[in-house]
Amino acid sequence: MKFVFQPLIDLRNKTLLGFEALTRFDDGRGPQEHFSQARAEGRLIDLELEAIRGILEASRELPDGYLVTLNASGPTIEAFAAAALQLDARLVWGLELNEESEPCSSGRARQYADTLGCLLLIDDAGVAYANRERIECLHPDIVKLDRSMITNYGSSAKVRGMVANLLEAARETGAKTLAEGIETPEHLDLVDELGFSYAQGFYYSRGLPAQELAGAMHELNRRVGIDIPGF
Repeated sequence: MKFVFQPLIDLRNKTLLGFEALTRFDDGRGPQEHFSQARAEGRLIDLELEAIRGILEASRELPDGYLVTLNASGPTIEAFAAAALQLDARLVWGLELNEESEPCSSGRARQYADTLGCLLLIDDAGVAYANRERIECLHPDIVKLDRSMITNYGSSAKVRGMVANLLEAARETGAKTLAEGIETPEHLDLVDELGFSYAQGFYYSRGLPAQELAGAMHELNRRVGIDIPGF
């Protein structure tokens, strides 16, 4: 198991906001396959907590002050809070509630995030249980719209309606919004027009090991003018 960090960009200020921490596996299988298998075998919490511990260790190489977000299911967020793992106070932490977490196991995610001193994010909004009801129930700090909401926006009236509905819920609850899957200048123009707060995707950078971030962030600054304090 290894860990990479994908940049999160503040669109209004053209500044590096932080990173989403992502888990990669040495056998070449995708992380979704690993976590889905763990869920089916009843060991999802153990695997997610192992990944979180690894991310906490890997993040020690990041500069001060950045947001670092971790993906977790509802039960794992509860277990994480109970475990009282030490969070690096140099960084701002966010918990991304997985879209497949059932409502019955996720209702206290806001409370657990507050206990840990973390931001709460709704991950992959528009997919599975990550819907308007979840936003209105949990009052997250950030709503992350699934990449499919961006890539299919122009070709699907249904998707456009979903995006409008999710953005409205975010505004009503005071949440910031983050667009995933930004790969082209056209995607960037779209999310800017829709008023998103933040963005991430291959247009900026793929996920990289912490040791490679400095060079990549300087290249990002050179290429698109993103401010990268601390690098």
